[in-house]
Amino acid sequence: MFPFQSKAKSAVLSLVLAGSCALTGTLSLGTAASAATTASGTAIHVFFGGQELQFTETQPVIKDGSTLVPFRKLFETLGFEVSWVDTGAAQQAVGTKDGLTIKLTINSSTASVNDQNVALEVPAQIVGGNTMVPLRFVAENSGYQVTYAKENHVATIQIGEGTGGAPAPTTQPPVPIPAQPPAQLSVEPYVVQGYARDASGRPLAGASVWADNTLLYDSNILGVTDENGYYRLELPSLATTWRMGGDFSREGEGRTYKFDLVPEVDQPFAGNTGAVRNFTWKNDVGYLFLYADFFSFDDDNLPMVEMKDIEMTLTPVGSTLDGGTGKTIVKRIGRMEYEGLGIDKIPLGRYKATARWMPKGLEPMPLLIRVEGEGEYAESVEFDFSQKRGYLDDDYMMEFEVQYP
Repeated sequence: MFPFQSKAKSAVLSLVLAGSCALTGTLSLGTAASAATTASGTAIHVFFGGQELQFTETQPVIKDGSTLVPFRKLFETLGFEVSWVDTGAAQQAVGTKDGLTIKLTINSSTASVNDQNVALEVPAQIVGGNTMVPLRFVAENSGYQVTYAKENHVATIQIGEGTGGAPAPTTQPPVPIPAQPPAQLSVEPYVVQGYARDASGRPLAGASVWADNTLLYDSNILGVTDENGYYRLELPSLATTWRMGGDFSREGEGRTYKFDLVPEVDQPFAGNTGAVRNFTWKNDVGYLFLYADFFSFDDDNLPMVEMKDIEMTLTPVGSTLDGGTGKTIVKRIGRMEYEGLGIDKIPLGRYKATARWMPKGLEPMPLLIRVEGEGEYAESVEFDFSQKRGYLDDDYMMEFEVQYP
């Protein structure tokens, strides 16, 4: 426990981010240092009541634009009693004080505040063997006010006196604050720079970005975006052109999804002129192909099976990748934007799939289903899109087989 407690209403928890907004070096953490240094060179200092907290094991980190701090240190600083629940199937960090209970399940995009589900932008997770939780979420759901200020590459998050208790929990995620537009960048010789953001304008922190030399094989300049989604790569003085690429990962329900990034202007540029290349992730969705075991329908009393008469039901298991609860999808098989028959534009996540045959004039008949080439046919099958399958590298897909019982 800390010698200072959150019951002192004047106490203020502040997070100071200092350093360059562009990443050009590697991550370096000193075990004795009290300030964390992120992959972008940003120093992180955490203060409570005017005193700096000392992190002896794991330093705060920035993941997808959110600051994660050690669970026990933050909760005890705010006056919580802490506990750790491990059921084997799930692990939970729990904080309790004055009628307020906050539960964060590792790698889950949904937390619990007094038994009400609340969506998380970034889940609690294990980093270096230590439990890390989102600072803003814990503070605001503990009744504190959070303010943000930034000047000369120094950002300060103040968590101070608020309602004095837990806010009324809600099952709906808060309305997102409109993202600030990225700063206008100028073209510089032998420099390529830009921003990586999602379709809503939110920064993609920690995304890998590279400049591919078109003259020399396997000769790339690599970098990582900072908490603002910004990157800057300095190019060598070579008479060559460059093309940009990138990728980033996102966690959802204990699974890792990896996405490719393509620049908005996907054109080569000369090193001596430099360029600005921004990336916008379009919030990928998945799609599935369906194949029928036509021999199993070989019954003189049945009509000829047609794929358009097969209906699939996809029931969400847990939250979707965007943190929502997901919706049950019920669709008949049809031709997709890609070649083939199936269902497309499915929000990424984990689902339970069932299928039934609905020939005209007959009662619907349940079908057996399996992931193509995997295991036995069953009444249902659970799957997720975290592992890319097939030949389309830029998208998530799954393939299924159905047969008549």
